[in-house]
Amino acid sequence: VALATGCASGPPPTPVERGEAALAEGDWRAARSHFLEALRADEASGRAWLGRAEAERMGRDPEAALRSLSQLARVDRARFDAAASPLYADTLEAVTEARLARDQSEAALSAARALARIEPSRRGLDRLLGRALVAEAARRRWAGDPSSALALYQEACRRVPQTLEAWIGAAEILLESGRAQAAVELLEVARKAHPTAGQIRSLTLQALQLR
Repeated sequence: VALATGCASGPPPTPVERGEAALAEGDWRAARSHFLEALRADEASGRAWLGRAEAERMGRDPEAALRSLSQLARVDRARFDAAASPLYADTLEAVTEARLARDQSEAALSAARALARIEPSRRGLDRLLGRALVAEAARRRWAGDPSSALALYQEACRRVPQTLEAWIGAAEILLESGRAQAAVELLEVARKAHPTAGQIRSLTLQALQLR
């Protein structure tokens, strides 16, 4: 009787397969390395771009993950639509937070608006978008563009009325531009959202005196 001297084995795992195995084990550094190897061989590998994005998010680098997801959408839109949408939304939220922390309000607002387009009912979106709107409005105001700043403050007032800074910023711009009656009308609405806010009362008195 002939005895088997060995056993058949399949081909070695591909870089993408090794990357996916590393992701499953929580080793994002190894996973990213494997996916980079795969992309050096095939820049159009949607599977590798998706894996790389997942590794970068796991490694707390949302900007890099966003770039990888953008590449995925370019080279393999079907995979992006089928498998990457939740990751894309999570990445946009993380990018918005990171940009706000770095005082990059314009870029943060761009990311927040993108998130609002793809997942308008996302939990916590209004608060995040409100913060981005107020931050960018403040930047534009102090950069000498009160008109566009006012529009952003007013958008924040409509979207997130509990954001006191939005009402104050809008009222101050209206008063500075001599639009006392408009300020009074805005502040009347603001008092409903912030009935005990001293700044709202103070600005209302100022507006009434100027009207």
